[in-house]
Amino acid sequence: MDQDQLLYKWLNGQLTEEEKKALEQLPDYDLNRKIIAGARLFKAPDFPVEERFREWQEKRHERGHIRTLWRSTFYYPMAAALILALGLIFIFIGRVNTVTIKTGAFEKKTVLLPDASSVVLNVNSELKYNRLIWKFKRQVDLDGNAFFKVAKGSRFDVETSKGEVSVLGTQFEVKARDSIFEVKCFEGVVRVNIPEKAWVLQKGKALRVWRNQVEELSVEQNRPNWLMDETYYRSVPLYVVLQALEKHYQIHIKTQSVDTTRRFTGVLIKNDLELALRSVTEVFGLKYRMDDNQKIVVISAR
Repeated sequence: MDQDQLLYKWLNGQLTEEEKKALEQLPDYDLNRKIIAGARLFKAPDFPVEERFREWQEKRHERGHIRTLWRSTFYYPMAAALILALGLIFIFIGRVNTVTIKTGAFEKKTVLLPDASSVVLNVNSELKYNRLIWKFKRQVDLDGNAFFKVAKGSRFDVETSKGEVSVLGTQFEVKARDSIFEVKCFEGVVRVNIPEKAWVLQKGKALRVWRNQVEELSVEQNRPNWLMDETYYRSVPLYVVLQALEKHYQIHIKTQSVDTTRRFTGVLIKNDLELALRSVTEVFGLKYRMDDNQKIVVISAR
């Protein structure tokens, strides 16, 4: 057996008595004995791998929890507050730059918009628009009745609670009041959008929506009659006419044994309540009476 094999077995404690005697006879025995003895005195420190790994996992979890806690405590509330602040700023800017025009009973107003488009508001109507964004978005909000002359340019939108009207440059009338939504096109082309449907109106055409019924009509005049202090009704339910009279004259109308769904066609002259009431009642063979203050009107069969 060679020297290397003897040394290997010596290190592993596998020497027999004969092999041990043979090793002791080797010339380097004393030197090798000292080296092996020193090596046996050296011992690597114990390192609990599994325990240290568990500790590392726990600390990592704690750090992740701290980050999550920081985000939930500081980051997310700060981000929400910033978003809320920006929203309030935009709302404030929008309100500051929103122009509102109203008309009362017996009052009409002509409004000149930033692009030279004009709007004539009928009685008891309201118009809003934002002057800050007008150059980028021509849009007005209407509650009531108005006549528009739109300057040519980008799309012009009229938003109402009952539908939307879009044009490029034209003349048209929009009425969004009580149960009636009506659009009349006097010039150009008008697009009308109501929930789930759209129409395109050419010059001389009109669209009326009431009680979920849609009617397409013709327009004979080239401007609204109310611009000349008169209102033309064509096949309109009587109750719609009576509602208009109530708003215009600030009165309350009661009916007794009257079918208010019958259709009325005719012209009512404004600023004359007695003449307007006669125009409506005589067509249907009805009679009316007013209280002393002319605030309550009762319409009944003759």
